[in-house]
Amino acid sequence: MNAKPKIERAALEIFVDKGVDAATTKLIAAKAGVSEGAIYRHWKSKDELAVGLFMATHRRLSDLITVNADLATGIQAKAAAVVRAYCTVADEDWLLFAFHLLQLHHFLPYYQEDGRDPVTMVEGLIKRAMMDAEIPPGDPRVIAAMAIGVITQTAQNKAYGRLGDDDLSAHAPLMTAAVQAVLSAR
Repeated sequence: MNAKPKIERAALEIFVDKGVDAATTKLIAAKAGVSEGAIYRHWKSKDELAVGLFMATHRRLSDLITVNADLATGIQAKAAAVVRAYCTVADEDWLLFAFHLLQLHHFLPYYQEDGRDPVTMVEGLIKRAMMDAEIPPGDPRVIAAMAIGVITQTAQNKAYGRLGDDDLSAHAPLMTAAVQAVLSAR
């Protein structure tokens, strides 16, 4: 097996367990069973490795939201599509998703892309639904935060071991109903 995937998995395990700040390249190398120099063949630093893992997940989530929401008609179906996107990313690689979720506060200040982040995309869906009079008027930023919070709080509780070993998608029907309720509440 190529060293890069082993290093990424080892780093994820340490980042989720100890946090990015407490992780060291020495710990990552030992866990991956490679030399510390092997890390530097692929990344300039531990932080570059962490940002790369975070951004890959962030982009994957954004892409799935776009694809799923574009295929859906109406805000209720788009809400289900957003839940499905989060569940898909979580179920594909729970460790990577948990890292992304638990490190949002750490990496979002460095995020400088073109509005193709999950929150901005959900805000856009909500604004459009308001303009089309599908849902009552309100502050799309607050409503998006509340809607996404339904999903991320559920995922966070899973990450903390409070929901058992079920895939996140096992909770999709209830999360979808809650997100749809948030969109209609005023």
